[in-house]
Order: sequence, then structure tokens, then C-alpha cells
Amino acid sequence: MTTYILPGMGADATMYGPAFKKLQGVQYLNWPAYNNEKTIEDISLRIIHEYNINSSDIVGGSSLGGIVAAEIAKYIKVKKIVLIGSTLTPDHISPILKKLSVLSEIAPINLIKTFVGKAGTISKNHLLKIFGNVDSAFIKAMCKAVFEWRGNPAPHCDYSHIHGAKDFVISSPQTGATIIPDAGHLIAITHEKEVANFLKDSITRL
Repeated sequence: MTTYILPGMGADATMYGPAFKKLQGVQYLNWPAYNNEKTIEDISLRIIHEYNINSSDIVGGSSLGGIVAAEIAKYIKVKKIVLIGSTLTPDHISPILKKLSVLSEIAPINLIKTFVGKAGTISKNHLLKIFGNVDSAFIKAMCKAVFEWRGNPAPHCDYSHIHGAKDFVISSPQTGATIIPDAGHLIAITHEKEVANFLKDSITRL
């Protein structure tokens, strides 16, 4: 069994810091080079194919990564979905993401920084490391895709969810979510230890 964890939109695997790297059997994925995918289904099927994800695996991710994990679970009956500041349904996604698609070519790093929550604790250089290779075409396509996504509100597997109480990108947590009171959207960055511990528990409690 392998646990595959996807990053947030425009980010890469470096958003998962040292506390995450201590976990055994977990692979932190990068988004594949953009190849004109237009839907959440498109990118999910590509991830399945490129990483050979199967029914013995766990899938999860932050923000868009969790959405893609939920979509993957439609095609493969995985062991579990892990949502990190993410959702099973587009009803919980704030319309602010539509603004992100418009502004992505102008100032993606500054805009993403406003989504982080407690951004003062994170240096601009650190954000540039994580989001420095942001692909504006990918962001534009995925911002549109999430609002056209049908979701997976009743997955055929278990799921766990950790969510920031001050997250205004994903506006509502799933039922039973673990809530971090002072956290914004990108909790894997701002609350690394708490989220890494949550991921560890999610993997071990199947």
C-alpha cells in the first residue's frame, strides 16, 4: 500500500516539509507538466496512469490535490481519501477562485500569499520555492474545472479531512473534519506538524 499526496494548485511537492518526510510509505507528487487538461476528470485519469494508482492505495492532497484525489476515487476503489483543506463537492468552493484565474498571470505569488492565512509566518522566498514554477495556463484551466466538477459527495471508501477555520477558499469542511482554529487555506504549510500528524493517523487508522 502506498499513500499518494498531491499538492495544491500551482504548488509542488516541496509544500510538504520535513515533518511529512518522516512518514513511511507516502509519496508526495508534483503535478505533471500541463498538457491541455480541461477537466478534473482529465487530470485525475492522467495521475492514475502516470503513478499506477490501484485499489490498495490511499490518495489525498491539499486544495486542488484533494479534489483530484476525490475524483480518482470514482475510478478506483482506493483504501481512503485524505482531504487537506479540500472538499468532496464543488458547493464548498468559494467563487474567489474565479478571480485567481483572472489574476494568475499578473501576480500569482502575492495572490496565493493572501490565501495562506497567517502569511506573516511564511517568507516570500519560501512561497517562491513552492509556487515559483506556477503555470498560469494550468491555474486558469483548473479554476474553471473545479466549478464544472460534479464532485464525489458519497465516495465508496473512507475519507478523513483536516480544515482551517479561517479558510475562505474552501468555505465549509466535510462532516467530521478536524478543525485547526487559527488556520487559513494552505494548512500543510502554515501548520506542518499538526497536518503531518493528522496524515499519519489517517494512514494508520483504516
